[in-house]
Amino acid sequence: MNKIKMLTAVLAITMMFSCESFLEDPQPSQSLPSSTAFTKGSDVLTGLIGAYNYLQDSDVGGTNFTMIPDIMTENGDWRGSFTSYQDISQFKMTADNGEIENMWRDGYRSINAANLVIEASQSVEDAGFTVAQRNQYRGEGLFIRAAIHFEMVRFYGKPYGSTSSSDPGISLMVAAVEDVTDITFPERSSVEAVYSQCEIDLQEAVTLLEGFSERGRASSNAAKCYLAEIAFMKRDYPTAATLASEVIGSGDYELTAEPADFFVNEGSSEEIFTVVHTTQDNPGVNGSLPTFHNEDGRGGDVVYSQDLLENGFGKVITADQQTAIDGAGGTVRDMRLVQLSDTTAGITFIEKYEDPVTNADDAPIWRLAELMLMRAEARARTEGINMGSVNLLNRVRTRSLRVVDGDGNLLANSDELVSFQESDFADANELIEAIILERRVELCFEGNHFHDLMRLGRSAKGLAPDADKLRFPIPQTALDANSGLMQNPGY
Repeated sequence: MNKIKMLTAVLAITMMFSCESFLEDPQPSQSLPSSTAFTKGSDVLTGLIGAYNYLQDSDVGGTNFTMIPDIMTENGDWRGSFTSYQDISQFKMTADNGEIENMWRDGYRSINAANLVIEASQSVEDAGFTVAQRNQYRGEGLFIRAAIHFEMVRFYGKPYGSTSSSDPGISLMVAAVEDVTDITFPERSSVEAVYSQCEIDLQEAVTLLEGFSERGRASSNAAKCYLAEIAFMKRDYPTAATLASEVIGSGDYELTAEPADFFVNEGSSEEIFTVVHTTQDNPGVNGSLPTFHNEDGRGGDVVYSQDLLENGFGKVITADQQTAIDGAGGTVRDMRLVQLSDTTAGITFIEKYEDPVTNADDAPIWRLAELMLMRAEARARTEGINMGSVNLLNRVRTRSLRVVDGDGNLLANSDELVSFQESDFADANELIEAIILERRVELCFEGNHFHDLMRLGRSAKGLAPDADKLRFPIPQTALDANSGLMQNPGY
């Protein structure tokens, strides 16, 4: 995606909850009211790309939605010098944590930019602005608005559950702020209300968007992915299974031959939606996901934890499978480690994001393997042991697991040795646990594991899923600007 700066009117609009300077100087000299800025369909497109630009920021979709969920779990060890991330990884967060403040600020900037596009796509009077274009831009704006609300509520609010109708989430922002007269100071909506609004936005987006789009832009399939994830988090497994099946069955995507292909050859057949980065987007070595990377032996800020290596990758081969592999004289190589990690001096570094110089690594949001494992788990929960779930699990496994002989040659029955049969599982729970384990290793450092633990009601680094310290504090700057906001317990 080319980074086209938003019209000055849109760039000048400051996040409505956490920046008092906007109240003091509501009309900077370079700004224009959006009613003047958006006069043609091309202006709306420029504004839309600006909304993607905000989504691309490292504090939201560019890095933190992907990186933070793993350092909040046993997956990743934080080794860097940035205290904001270190405090998040150790649950020593405060209301003035820089990364938490920035996520709130930049998240709402992206939402506001999306709101401007949503409204302008319907109101601009331009004979050359076609109905198809209006629908496309509105659908993309709705997608961005829903994605940011949903990602943020999972950090600042409690996991979805029986008390979500009363649990505070984040403030819903569904109208554009154009100038100081538009500013309101809403209270935090409930977790349930935020989820519901996201569903409404995404359901409309599905009807407005094409099934397949150019890289870095929303499609109806990407919107379905988020709808599936919302259902997954709500433990509405039949809906999650159906939506995942629609994306898988669309015929638009297929697994890459090697697990590294998705990350190294960006724009591969497995990609559904990513936040696209270019060499101009993230100057400096810590502007994007290369913070994971072992640059020139310096060592990444985040590395594989021993727990992930031992209790994740170390357990994807069952005892029975290992016995059969030993009997065949083979050794298992997991290409997710061989291709996407580097062990030096006893430390296993992350090589999914391998571009430390230009910071041009895309941030994965949705890829086919995740949808396949989601559908596999959802079906197992609704149908019990079934061959459909087993087949999906096996397709992901056999792409990465290789059984080789002493000379490193692939055994002819490699796939058979690492695949499951229905008879391998005593009950549905055993199948579900195998899929959960596969999700942990397949999707590590892609922003999933923390949210999986919350959905499953499991602890993160010894803290119960409803523990106060697992929620981000509402930033102090937001509280200072909006007296209607309520701080999370424990801060």
